[in-house]
Amino acid sequence: MTMNRIAKSMALASALVAGCLAVNEAAYGQDQAIDSNVYYKLTTQFRGRNMPLDVFNGGPSNNKVQLRRADNVSGQFWRFVREDGGFYRLTTQFRGPNMCLDIDPGPNQPELRPCGNFSGQLWRLTRAQGGFRLTTQFRGTAMCLDVEPSTNQPELRACGNFTGQFWSLVPTDSSVR
Repeated sequence: MTMNRIAKSMALASALVAGCLAVNEAAYGQDQAIDSNVYYKLTTQFRGRNMPLDVFNGGPSNNKVQLRRADNVSGQFWRFVREDGGFYRLTTQFRGPNMCLDIDPGPNQPELRPCGNFSGQLWRLTRAQGGFRLTTQFRGTAMCLDVEPSTNQPELRACGNFTGQFWSLVPTDSSVR
């Protein structure tokens, strides 16, 4: 193979890789591409796609969230509704559009509460490490949603280079009705 053909092949391969990256970035990297008519599963790099964010049903942990084994249950289906200022409200298929992910200010742990005019219900998604960091208007950009390793309980913690702070939004086949 001549040097000219090798150079052309390398240029073509680079263009294909760049095109794939651009498509991936357009699909998952730009917040305009987050479709509020589709439910997503939220997973972390720390626990992987087999442990998405889920909602407790009943008992003392009712409406709190935890990473749990992946299943086809409505508490693992999250909707992102765009709000002013680049924020989102997060709701589940399970509890419906009137219960939003909020922050309990004492332990800095998220839980579903009735939607309202609360800064803890306004979430910002920022690209980082092949996923997103999730922060709230309430605590600001220095506090990221992270996972306590021993309990799989999410909580806001100081942002750092921790795999529990890098979240993936995995689109499901379930659309919002």
